[in-house]
Amino acid sequence: MLSNDVKDLYDAGRISTRQMIRLEFGTGTYGFIADKDAMTYAGLTYQPFGLIEVSDLGGGLGTSADGNFTLRLAESRDFGLTPEMLTEIENEDYRDRPVRVMDAHFHPDTGALLQVETVARGYVDTVPHYFGPDGGAYIEAACEGRQLDYSRKNGRYRSIADQKRRDPGDRFFEHAATAGRVELIWGRAGPSSAQPSPNRAKTLGAGVLGFLGLNR
Repeated sequence: MLSNDVKDLYDAGRISTRQMIRLEFGTGTYGFIADKDAMTYAGLTYQPFGLIEVSDLGGGLGTSADGNFTLRLAESRDFGLTPEMLTEIENEDYRDRPVRVMDAHFHPDTGALLQVETVARGYVDTVPHYFGPDGGAYIEAACEGRQLDYSRKNGRYRSIADQKRRDPGDRFFEHAATAGRVELIWGRAGPSSAQPSPNRAKTLGAGVLGFLGLNR
């Protein structure tokens, strides 16, 4: 949610916004901001960049919403970014690592940071390399949106021990592990088995049919 100050500046058409990218790789956490100067935010220094292109951010509702997006970094001789340097991405532990795209809103007159808004979250999936015959090399990170989290299994069990870790006074699952065992004689008994009495068989039959909703 945008703050009232940012909304007012948006309405007046005077807001100054810079895009930020945070990559949490296994080999380190990296931050970039679309500005000429570096900026420290939440304990991480965001380095200036102007070469990373973020695709349109998908939208939608529910678990089927498409939140996938891509980050493209192309070679640039002017900035000393060669195709060989692009391939160094393979030295990073990037697979299934978090990535966040944010908008940093600044005051147009004072330059003060007003708010940082997260506009996309995801996980880096693959980073294919593209090398054209006449140059134009680039890499493009395919990022899966956070909707992927809806299908992840967290491995937790609903038990009294698990619930006490959440709330020590909650006893909702206290008897969840207690299960009764009922012996049901079904079908024809073997020659060495004792036959149930007619009354018992009638009682068991009525109980099973009642469970199935058929004793009407």
